[in-house]
Amino acid sequence: MSVIGGQIDQLDQLGVSFTRRSGEVEDLLSALRGELSSAYWKGGAADRFRSAWDSEYEPALRSLSSALIDASDEIKGRARALEQAGG
Repeated sequence: MSVIGGQIDQLDQLGVSFTRRSGEVEDLLSALRGELSSAYWKGGAADRFRSAWDSEYEPALRSLSSALIDASDEIKGRARALEQAGG
């Protein structure tokens, strides 16, 4: 049997934090993308990193940002449901 509940104010704060952190991930992505595209870096290591960036790292960071937004929305929805239930 599982227990469902939470402190509404803490859930609200967590939801806000997740939204803010998602924005920070997006800012990081933008900064890294700009730095990577403007840096003079040639050779095999550069090619391998750029390939990994395109295929792994950038998609992973985008996925993290999206997951944080999804979790934030879920947390906020649960907080509202607890509020309505009198919790």
